[in-house]
Amino acid sequence: MRILITGATGFVGGYLAAELAAHYPQAQLFGTTYGQTSGALLPDNMPLLEADLREPAKIRQALEQSDPDFIFHLAGFASGAGTDAAVIRAANVDATKLLVEAVAERGKPCRLHLASTGYVYGTTEPGKPAREDDTLRPEGPYAQSKAEMETEIAPLASGSLSITVTRAFNHTGPRQTPVFVAPGFARQLARIERGLDTPVVRVGNLEAKRDFLDVRDVVRAYRLLLCELEPAPWRVVNVASGDAVAIQTILDTLLGFAKVDVSVELDPARLRPSDMPQCIGSSALLSSLTGWRTTHSLTDTLLETLTWWRSTGVDIW
Repeated sequence: MRILITGATGFVGGYLAAELAAHYPQAQLFGTTYGQTSGALLPDNMPLLEADLREPAKIRQALEQSDPDFIFHLAGFASGAGTDAAVIRAANVDATKLLVEAVAERGKPCRLHLASTGYVYGTTEPGKPAREDDTLRPEGPYAQSKAEMETEIAPLASGSLSITVTRAFNHTGPRQTPVFVAPGFARQLARIERGLDTPVVRVGNLEAKRDFLDVRDVVRAYRLLLCELEPAPWRVVNVASGDAVAIQTILDTLLGFAKVDVSVELDPARLRPSDMPQCIGSSALLSSLTGWRTTHSLTDTLLETLTWWRSTGVDIW
C-alpha cells in the first residue's frame, strides 16, 4: 500500500499521517509540502516531496516518486476568512484539477480523496442539518471554490480513478493555526497567562453557530472512507457532528479553563463579510457506510488545544 498525502505538513496532514501509520504500519507514506507548515508531526520514515501543485511538472514528479495507490488531497486554501477569490480558486480548483488530470493520465488504478467543506451548503436551517443531496448554496470565495472544485472534478471520476469527496465541517485541535476561532481564542488566553498581552480577549461574531469536530475524528473518517470501503467512481460524504455550537460557547468553555481573569471586547477586524448564522451537517451517510461516530468531546478538544498553546504554541506563533 502506497499512500500520498498532499499538504502533509499542514494542520490536518500530520494527524492523517499518524492515523494511517497506526492502522497500516506496512504502508509506505509520502507527503507533499510547499511553503509554510503548521507544526505537523510526521512519521520519521515519511518522505516529503517539495511540490507546488500549480505546476504540472511538479505534480508528475511527485506522482512518479510516490507511485500511489491512495491519494489524500489536503493541499489548498483552507480558511473561510479568505477574500481573494482568484488566489483561492487557483489553489482549490485549478491545482486540484491539475492533480486529478495527472493521476488519470497515469492510467493506474488509484483511489483519491478530495477535501471539500461543509460550507458548500451555505446557511442551514435550525434543526435541519445539511445532507449530501441538499442544494449547494456556498457563501464567500472559499466555499464557492470548493463547490466549483467538486463540479470540475466529478466528470474525471472513472472505474480506475475512484474519487471520494468529503464535506467536513469545522474541525479543530492542537497545532491548528490561530486564524481559526478556537485556536485564536486559545492563543490569546495563553499569551495573557504568560503576561505577554493585556488581559483582553478580542472576538468577532459570537452568535454564529457551527458544527465542531475534533481533527482526529475527521481523519479517521477520511481513512475509513478511502481505505476501508469498496471503491466507487464518485462518492460525496459529510463529516459532521450534527450539533449546533455557538461561537460564544467555544469562548465560554475556554474562559472556564483560564488561569487569570480577562475581559472580552469586540474586534471589528475579526468580523467576516460572509459569516453564516448557522452551518450544520448530518453524518448519517458516513455512519451508515463506516460505523463512524465522534469519539472526542468538544470540551476535551478545547482543553487540549489550550494546553498545547500554553506549552508550545505561543513559542511558534
